[in-house]
Amino acid sequence: MLARERSLWGLASVPVTLCAIALAVAGSLLYFNSDAVFELVTGWLPLFEVESWYQWLWLGPAKVVVWLLGWLLFAGAWAVALLAAVLLANLASAPFLDLLAQRVERIVAGQAAESDETGWAAIVGEARRTMANEFQRLVFFVGISGLISLAGVLIPGGQLVAPPALMAFTATFLPLDYAGYHLDRRQVSFRVRRTWLGDHLPVMLGFGGAAMVTALVPGLNLLLLPVLVTAGTLLALRLPVD
Repeated sequence: MLARERSLWGLASVPVTLCAIALAVAGSLLYFNSDAVFELVTGWLPLFEVESWYQWLWLGPAKVVVWLLGWLLFAGAWAVALLAAVLLANLASAPFLDLLAQRVERIVAGQAAESDETGWAAIVGEARRTMANEFQRLVFFVGISGLISLAGVLIPGGQLVAPPALMAFTATFLPLDYAGYHLDRRQVSFRVRRTWLGDHLPVMLGFGGAAMVTALVPGLNLLLLPVLVTAGTLLALRLPVD
């Protein structure tokens, strides 16, 4: 839809620029601290010492599994960190993304929910409301992610559960975030949003999983914000909240 509708390109370019800056900063920090990040997420994994050739019969497969698990956890840490950068860019881009979602609604449905105010009061009020709602979602994401990470450190055996739990939570959160512009204007409560997400959970997890994978693809991740806001708006329009 973004490729077809040139009227969306101007609004889409602003979050792309801010996303590029956020990802460049986050990627640089991750790259120059990759050893510390790798040690942080894999330091708890067991080390198998092979002292005799015949021990490779059972320790060899175990070492391969641990090696694969370590790199999987490292990739997951990159995905979560880059998505956090995207969400920060999302916060800065919130007014433009809200206008993008409104324009998508007009193209698809013929109309979008509007504020009762007009003129500059409407513009300022809408920007303030949009950024406040996006900030609340960001705080919620950081808070739950922090609790999961903390549990993984403090609870014995939590290191095995925390990384997949963190990725599952992120994949579940992203549809609510990117459909949020549409749902906010319709004043849909968080309780109703949770019900909506649960009713369409396979689709929502597919959306969130695709967003996480896209964040790891260099170049493609720069288009993440306008694409996902457009997709989230279409998702909410095609699976309307009851």
